[in-house]
This record gives sequence, structure tokens and C-alpha cells, in this order.
Amino acid sequence: MQPRSRRAIVPRPARRDVIVAAVVTFVEVLSPRTGPPTDDPSAVIGTLGLLLALAQGLPLAWRRAAPEVVLAVVTLAFVAQALLVEPVPPYGGWVALASLGVRRDARVTATATAGVVAAVLAGYVGGLGRTDEWVVPAILTVGIAVAAQLVRERRARLAAVADTAAAEERLRIARDLHDVLGHSLSGIAVQSSTGRMALDADRPEVARAALERIEEASRSSMAEVRTVLGALRDAATPRLEALDELAEQARADGATVSVRRMGDLRLVPSGVGQVAYRVVQEALTNARRHGGTGPMTVDVSVVVDGDRLTLDVTDDGHGTGAGSPPQEAGHGITGMRERVESLGGQLEAGSSGGTGWRVHAVLPLSGRREDDGSRR
Repeated sequence: MQPRSRRAIVPRPARRDVIVAAVVTFVEVLSPRTGPPTDDPSAVIGTLGLLLALAQGLPLAWRRAAPEVVLAVVTLAFVAQALLVEPVPPYGGWVALASLGVRRDARVTATATAGVVAAVLAGYVGGLGRTDEWVVPAILTVGIAVAAQLVRERRARLAAVADTAAAEERLRIARDLHDVLGHSLSGIAVQSSTGRMALDADRPEVARAALERIEEASRSSMAEVRTVLGALRDAATPRLEALDELAEQARADGATVSVRRMGDLRLVPSGVGQVAYRVVQEALTNARRHGGTGPMTVDVSVVVDGDRLTLDVTDDGHGTGAGSPPQEAGHGITGMRERVESLGGQLEAGSSGGTGWRVHAVLPLSGRREDDGSRR
């Protein structure tokens, strides 16, 4: 179990994060220097400069998982390079600050910005001995932080709009349900009274006609209620906060389940959260159903990254059914893919290597159901 704990602490970075880190590292290594604080041309200084440049670029691969830690490491590496080797623009620090700004509130971002500006001042003044070189980098630092906060606020507004739309949809469904039940039940009450009085008056043909109308109204109203409740059931689906309950249910069946969350889940609109919950639920169900009778370990990862939500459900495939995909028509992978694609997302399911199975889904936070109109 120890290797799994290490993966939870230091998660594998996404491919695009690795690419960003590699590009910034390349820029840091080859960036034109403002001016060296030392004339020592020794290999030690050259090696130190290379290591500190790497320290400003490579940690960016984990900037989404731990933005504060990455920013601190990159900033300290910038100061060390400026003071000990030669000053360069804080490219890595700017990328790390932008990543933190879109994920943390204004107070945290302001504190981080102040720290980066202080580092820029210390690096340029201490490294060059001049007080005029740090002004432009400091202004750029503040501008990047402000822009990141504006992006974060825009995403929060979009999430609020989506939640408001979902609440209005539930209210509309409640009104529809009230109308259906009110109309049908009042008609049934009238026909029931007519049938009772007909029986008292010994008029069975009238009572029979009243019962037939009651039967017809009941069937029609039941069909309407099923339609309305179907939409209401989808709208009332539990959100991502209930993932721990899913994990507990799987643990009760003998599986070892870990749930890892990264990013601000409050930015996830209710509709996207509902689909994500259902994907995780179905993936856990399939893992238990097709994993056989042996002990199973399942890792669930939920990551809010910019304008998307990424899900990963990976099992180790222990048991007699390991590695075989679910094949139930209308359910399993097909059902998950339909839900995800209805929001404009993508879902992949396949072997995770060895006997394991992995479900990977990416959902845009601005997703909309394409079949809303067909369900009304």
C-alpha cells in the first residue's frame, strides 16, 4: 500500500503540464542574462546556474496539484540564481503565480504576489546592485496576478449562472408536477363522486363509464408524472460532495477505495457535478462487478483544472474478471459515455496496464446538456 500513498502525495502531472514545464525550463536555461554578479567562470558556477534554472522550470509540472509549494520553490530558485549566478526574468515564477491566482482567492493571491515582488526586488537589486531593473518585472508580476484573479472570478460567475439555471429548471419541473397532479387528481375526484352517486342510484352503466374515465385519466397522468419525475431525478442527482459515500459503499463490498480531490470543487456547476458523480458511481460499480472475487484496490481522482473537470477511476484488476470491460447494453461504458458527451466532454475506458481497468473522463465546466429539449 505504500506506493499508492506516495502517488497520492505526489500525483503524476498531466501531459500538457509537463510540456509547459519543459518549455519554461528551456527558456530559463537559454534566456539572455541581464548581467552577472560574479566574474567567476568556473564549472561550479555554471553547474549551479543550470540547476537553479531547472528548479525554476521543472516544478511547474505540479503547479496545479500544489500551486503554493511550486510557487515557493520556483521563487526561491529565482532569488538564489539572481544572487549567486546571474539575474534572469522570473518566467517560472510568473507561470506559477498565474496558476495559483486562478485557483485561490484574492487574499492568498495578494500575499503570493507580494512575496514574488519582494523576490524580484531582492534578486535584481542584490544581483545587479542597481535599483532600476526590478521595476518592470514587478509591474508584470502584479499584472499577471490581477489577470489571474479576473479569470477566476469569471469562472466563478459562469458556475453561478449554471447553478441558477439548474435551480430554475428544478422549479419549472416542480411547477409541471404540480399542474399534472392537480389536474388529474381533481378529475379523478369528480369521476369518483359521479361513480359513487351512480351506484347509489342503481345506475351501473354510469358508474362503469365513470370508472373507465378514471382509469384513462390515471394512466395518462402516470405517464406525465414519469416524464416529469425522470427529469427531476436527473436534476436532483447527488453532486461530487457525495463521492465519499460511494467509496464507503465500495469498501463495504470489500474493495479498498481512495478518493483524491484537487482544485476548487465549488467552481463545478451542478449539472457537471451530477454527471461526474454518475460516472464515478458507474465506474465503481463496474469495477466491483467485473473485478471478480479477489480483493480490489480502486483509486478515484477528481481534478478541477482551469475550465475543465478531469475524472480518473483506476482499479488494479484483482479477481477472476479483471481487465474485461463491462458489456451491458445501455449501461456501463455506453451509459457513461452518453452522459459525458451530452456535456461536450470525452470519456475513455480501457486497460490501465496489467490486469487493471481505467475510466478517464474530461468534462468542460461550461457544459450544457444537448438533450434538454428532448426531455421536456
